Order: sequence, then structure tokens, then C-alpha cells
Amino acid sequence: MKKKCVRRVVVALCVLILITIVNFIPTSSLKTNKMTRLDGKWIDVYYEIEAEAAKDVYEYAEQETAALAERFSFSEAPEVNVYIYDHQATMQTKKYGLIAPLLCLDWYIGDNIGTDVILTSPANPGKVHTYDNNKCAVLHEIVHAYVSVLNEDVDLWLTEGCALYLTNGEPFYKEYIDQMGIPAYKETCSNNPLTFSNCGGYTYAHTYIEYIEVTYGWNSVLNIIESGDYEAVFGKSKRDIYSEWVAYINGYYQ
Repeated sequence: MKKKCVRRVVVALCVLILITIVNFIPTSSLKTNKMTRLDGKWIDVYYEIEAEAAKDVYEYAEQETAALAERFSFSEAPEVNVYIYDHQATMQTKKYGLIAPLLCLDWYIGDNIGTDVILTSPANPGKVHTYDNNKCAVLHEIVHAYVSVLNEDVDLWLTEGCALYLTNGEPFYKEYIDQMGIPAYKETCSNNPLTFSNCGGYTYAHTYIEYIEVTYGWNSVLNIIESGDYEAVFGKSKRDIYSEWVAYINGYYQ
């Protein structure tokens, strides 16, 4: 009886390992068959069939990326590759494997893997996005790529906040506090993308970076991204900075 139980456990583990391996096969290479390459000063772009949309993304990013590199104080451009996929499902599998499209993440059109950016083609932006905000998302992902140069293990709250702050430029309204509530400290410490989204991270995180720049200067933003050491950068704990940020947000409209 004991041997049968052991055998079943071994078989189950083997099946689980096999499923995991199969799931992540699409992540083994970011290139798909017959991708075309566009070489630029700041980025190189790989695209599939939707050539016009890809060239639109390329030209937009080439024009805007210099200012981002300056904000990060890079003396030379980090090597960033942008992979543009004609279908959202293909893009999603390049990060999370075959299971990704089954999660119904309609909002998920782009991401980064280190200094590699993966993006859905603006020609097929899906149900949630438009051509233009899909195209503009490339800069958001390039910021993530640049942040990864400073710190590959940076907190999600910091990298998303920085990307939103530098590229999205969304205004902040008192109604957000009234309707959503301010994310709890524990939520701002989570590196789970779903937790970030569900707690209102895409609405709030850019104000966290704004607060640090306004209060401590832009170099402190770069330093906390690079080190993650709040005591060394601010002489205060992470919770202290969170509390200061909450007061800053609540003071927006007083």
C-alpha cells in the first residue's frame, strides 16, 4: 500500500513538472518566426506582420526615449529590445506561458523581462485599450527596462510608480480617495501584480514617486530604486515614508 502511494506521488510530480515545462515553452525565446528588425539609437524593435503599427511605435519611442535616459542619468543608452506581437495572447505567453491567455487579463498589453520589452501591436489593442494608448505603453515598459538596469529586484510599487510617473502623466483626484481608499502599507509592499492592480496601484503609485521627488529630490528616487534601503536613503523606515506619503495624498485638497 505504501509503495502504491509513493508511486502515485511520483507520477503526480512528474505530470506536474511536465505541465510546467510545456506551459513555459513559449517563454524560451521572445522572437517568433520571421520577425523583422528595426535598428535604432535607443531601441531595436522586432515585429511580426503589422509593419506600419510597429514602425509607428519605433518612431515614437526613438523620439521620446532620450528624455527618459536623461532622467536616469545614463551616460549611454542601455541596450533595449522591443518585441511587438500581432496578438495580445502571444505577448502574454512570452511572460507567463500558455496559461496566460486563460487568465482573461484584457488590460495586459505589455511588460518587460529585464531590458527586453514585450508589447502587443497597437494594430490589435484588444477590448480595453486603443491604438494610441497601446502605442504609448512602449515608453512605460521602457522605463521598467531602465529601472531594471539600476536594480533587477526592485519593488513592484517603485518600478510601476516610476513608469506611471514618467510616462502616463495621469492627474489625481480627491474622488479616488473617497471611492477607492488609499492602499494599505502591506499592499504597497507586495510584488504580486494582481495585488498591485486590485489595491489601486495604477491610480496611486505615481503619486508615491511624486512625493519622494517633491520632498527629497529626484536623486532620492533613483537611490531608493537602486538600493531599496530606506534607512540609508531617507534616514527613515519604509513605513515612515509610507505614512508621509499618505499625509501628502490627504493634503492634496486641504
